[in-house]
Amino acid sequence: MNFKSKLQAEHLEISQSPWLIELVAFYLNFSESNHILDYKLHDIPFSCDLTVADSEPVLRLVLPGYANLEYNLTCPICLNTVFHPYALSCGHIFCKSCACSAGSVLIFQGLKSASSKMKCPVCREDGVYGNAVSMSELNLLLKRRFKEQWKERLVEEHGEVTKQTKEYWELQTRYFSGI
Repeated sequence: MNFKSKLQAEHLEISQSPWLIELVAFYLNFSESNHILDYKLHDIPFSCDLTVADSEPVLRLVLPGYANLEYNLTCPICLNTVFHPYALSCGHIFCKSCACSAGSVLIFQGLKSASSKMKCPVCREDGVYGNAVSMSELNLLLKRRFKEQWKERLVEEHGEVTKQTKEYWELQTRYFSGI
């Protein structure tokens, strides 16, 4: 079976994989830092880029004659560009803070501490938080491309983490002191 047939046979699984998004983000981060403009994968020319379409960030991967893939990088919860993106095991991508909120955990506790009964807010699949993956290459790409927006979100999230941490420890203190 040739590459094109394999890609077509596995199209849905491959095209929906957050690992493909991470790979494209890695390539863009690497190529920007090393000034690589064109690349061929086993004699297959391809292109990828992060663009803004209709005010929303879109990651595009084009394999001419094989596939044209687009990934909207808008969080389905807050409707902003994903910030500190995490992919749940079902493949849906969210801001870390949005995913933590949907999983009923505090940001500093992290997604892995969510109950296995918690469901993805998009597809409603349960048990998706335990294997959530931080998308560090995508985060780096977004940080580089959207510097001002990223800085603003960093300040907002830091404030929210501080607030949640303070409330958590105040509740713990009350609980242990019997108040």
